[in-house]
Amino acid sequence: MTLAEQFIELTKINSVSLQERRIADAVKRILQPLGMTVIEDDAAKKLGGNCGNLICLPKNYDSAKPSAALCAHLDTVQPTEGIVHIVDNERIKTDGRTILGGDDRLGLSVIIHLLKEIHTKNLHHKNFICVFTVAEELGMYGAEAVDLSPYNVTKAFVLDSAKRPGTYIKECAGCELVTLKFFGKSSHAGIAPEEGINAIALAAKAIAQMPTGKINQETTFNFGIIKGGSATNVVPDSAVVECEVRSLYREKINQHLSFIENILQQTCNGRYAVETKSDFVPYVHSSESEIVRDIERALTTTGLTPHGVRYSGGSDANVYNAKGVPAVNIGTGAQKPHSLEEFVLIEDLLKTYEVTYALIEK
Repeated sequence: MTLAEQFIELTKINSVSLQERRIADAVKRILQPLGMTVIEDDAAKKLGGNCGNLICLPKNYDSAKPSAALCAHLDTVQPTEGIVHIVDNERIKTDGRTILGGDDRLGLSVIIHLLKEIHTKNLHHKNFICVFTVAEELGMYGAEAVDLSPYNVTKAFVLDSAKRPGTYIKECAGCELVTLKFFGKSSHAGIAPEEGINAIALAAKAIAQMPTGKINQETTFNFGIIKGGSATNVVPDSAVVECEVRSLYREKINQHLSFIENILQQTCNGRYAVETKSDFVPYVHSSESEIVRDIERALTTTGLTPHGVRYSGGSDANVYNAKGVPAVNIGTGAQKPHSLEEFVLIEDLLKTYEVTYALIEK
């Protein structure tokens, strides 16, 4: 089976977030005959899904030695049930009725194809493991649940960026989810409006003083959801605004949270509450770091010009970095992800395979 054929076969398996059992079982059926140990963790129980993360160990893996992790995720953001592929000499896409699922079937198929090639051709390689996570599309929940500590992992390469091969995410923003709650007082809006305090008006007054979009070179802020009120004849006693702050640096996220708090103090007379939750943490790798030297060496070896970029979309790489495992997200060329126009260039599929092998080649 060619790499393109492997990719097409895997995209036929419908497995959205928290429903990854079918794709996980397919991976097991492929890898176990190769002599690999496939371990499924307890992420299903933690997350309420039907499948755990898969940790796959080549037959000559040595836990006493440092290892690299090749990583992809098992879920797709939307269903691929009934997928119809349109394939020519240049690209693979669908007929436009479903997503392709290149995010992240491309990364998954490349790693699986590499494992098959190692087995059949006895390719020499460094010590490594493979990690296939669940529920990535919901917020990297599988990566948060996985425990890499038993496997002596010292670096992780995540195959999950829509950038084309040659590009990798050297610096990635973190994201803080922020919920602003405004508390008013209800009354009849037509008979006694003066007895009420309009929570929606409180929210409007506050958020009007909070700029959105790019705050500085490293930070963005956005209002995403506003909820409040129950009827037009009732002065609303509550309103909720959900928003996010993204930045490359935790201290700048904290600075903007302080700015928000100051605005609320000035405008709301104490009638508010702020709840925050880290969605994913930022990472920044220096040019001298081992993880950057490794990826740039692999890219150069395969004839590509390395291009480390700054990015604002999270991946499992953010989670692994937060766990203390240096990680980068690597461009695979799964273009226009999460859309019905998604496609993969066959040359990018093949080049991603070359890069992945170069990362572990001995």
